[in-house]
Amino acid sequence: MAKLYSMIFLSGLAGIADELNVQTRSGSTISAGKALFDDSWGYIDLLQPGQAAVLEATTYANFAKTQDVYLNQEQETGIPAYNLALADWFGSPKVLEINVDRWMGKSGQCIRVKARDNVKVARVTVMIRNAEGTLLESGEAVQSEAGSAWWNYTTKSLVPMTPFPTVKAIVQDLPGNTASFTIS
Repeated sequence: MAKLYSMIFLSGLAGIADELNVQTRSGSTISAGKALFDDSWGYIDLLQPGQAAVLEATTYANFAKTQDVYLNQEQETGIPAYNLALADWFGSPKVLEINVDRWMGKSGQCIRVKARDNVKVARVTVMIRNAEGTLLESGEAVQSEAGSAWWNYTTKSLVPMTPFPTVKAIVQDLPGNTASFTIS
């Protein structure tokens, strides 16, 4: 007599027909019904936005839990690296301040950006535009010192200061979340 199963491990074999019959070495027959789910990623489109976000976050956390930045923070805080990565996925970085006190529009001067994230700020980009919105220059800022919230951008060109240009800082964290802040 055949035993009836509806098992996930046979779902890959059951893709061709609605039912799969397998003969075991002992001679008995196992019949498995149609797969309970399709393991192709096409079903993500059917998920609600919140469900898709949780799926993407857990996928990221499973990858990132072995990364040094999360493992080091786990040692410091006692919070598992997986949980830190999951929280980082849902948390956004912040631009706290753009300091242009040392910038007079000349090449080689410093624009400072203060940025924070719950784990680590990965990069800061600075964009300078004139009053009409034309991009005058842009580039990556460098962290002033390890662990500091301050990032320094050194200008590359002469920028007219009348009227005062728009300075935009875009901050990105490890999972790719971004935030921006503009002064003009």
